[in-house]
Amino acid sequence: MSFWNKFKSFLYAYAMLTGTIIGVGIFSLPYITSQVGLGIMAAYFIGLGVVALLIHIFWGLVAVKTPGQHRLPGLVRIYLGKIWGRIASVTAIGSLLGAILAYVILGSQFMQTLLSGYFPAGGQGVHVVAYCLLGALLVLAGGKIIARLEVGGVMALILTLAVLVWRSSGHWQGENLWAIKAQPQNFFLPYGMVLFSLWGASAIPEVKDILGRNKKRLNKVIGLSILTALIFYLVFIGCILGVMGQSVDPTALGGLSGVFGQTMGTLLIILGIIAIFTSYITLTLALNKILVYDLKIRPTLALGVVTSVPMILYFLGVNNFITIISFVGSVMLAIDGIFIAAVYWRSSQARGVKSLIMMLLIACLVAGIIYEFYKIL
Repeated sequence: MSFWNKFKSFLYAYAMLTGTIIGVGIFSLPYITSQVGLGIMAAYFIGLGVVALLIHIFWGLVAVKTPGQHRLPGLVRIYLGKIWGRIASVTAIGSLLGAILAYVILGSQFMQTLLSGYFPAGGQGVHVVAYCLLGALLVLAGGKIIARLEVGGVMALILTLAVLVWRSSGHWQGENLWAIKAQPQNFFLPYGMVLFSLWGASAIPEVKDILGRNKKRLNKVIGLSILTALIFYLVFIGCILGVMGQSVDPTALGGLSGVFGQTMGTLLIILGIIAIFTSYITLTLALNKILVYDLKIRPTLALGVVTSVPMILYFLGVNNFITIISFVGSVMLAIDGIFIAAVYWRSSQARGVKSLIMMLLIACLVAGIIYEFYKIL
């Protein structure tokens, strides 16, 4: 393979994973930071950043090692048995559907904000339907097209951040940041949302397909993508809170038009839509392939499921953005992470220090699940 082809495949793989990680979760982070304090949020980024890095590396090693086209349920079935494979099918589909629903809710909300003057009838529901149908068309186009779109999505994210930093410079006030004090009573609030915002494991099989079975290049992509996400989040949170302070909107971009002006607010919304949509179609493709490869569902039926179920859930009233990503991150993605750690543990026959790391990792994820159910009850 020539240098250019290697570079291009690395770029596509990096863009796909980075674009999947940096998605809808970013828009919840400034608000959550305002509720818990900067120090607590920084501790979560460090701790869960390590957890996410390990989970992605373990998943990549298993994906490279195992022949065939398998997603999480298929690999759990191979290494842990049929019963666990069935359970993994339910949790993997649930986590992806929850994540996709969060993307649909916020993406369609931004679309409504942008286009309400042109399509006033029907409210957000019209944009939900349009969002899902456009995603279905791109999934039909295939993974290579989506990888190229992810390059554009990452460029849109970088441009969004650059514009935000530029426009914030005249409005940014350090006292807005320093006024955000630690609130220990909300200590556990960020867990699910931070884990959600650092998660891109569903894209690992696609990244492996782009790079081939080269675990060194895959690990480099994983490390670089998570580092990029962490830097991006810190700058984004700093910009938003430096401008808005405690009055920050739960979706971050809401209210910025009043500070930056209508034109700049519209530009940020457009870039936000692009960034969200590219991640949305990557997750939709991942769910579609689980249904096709692991559950052996016909491709047309699988596409119908991944397109229609998020719409149905939205119209049934499951449409609270913050609640959904908190639950998906704390419970559904944590269960996926436990399965990934267990599969790696079994496939590598880990002993000693590696075994201890596995136990600590699983204990951390289990603790988060227990807390989330305690909070709900």
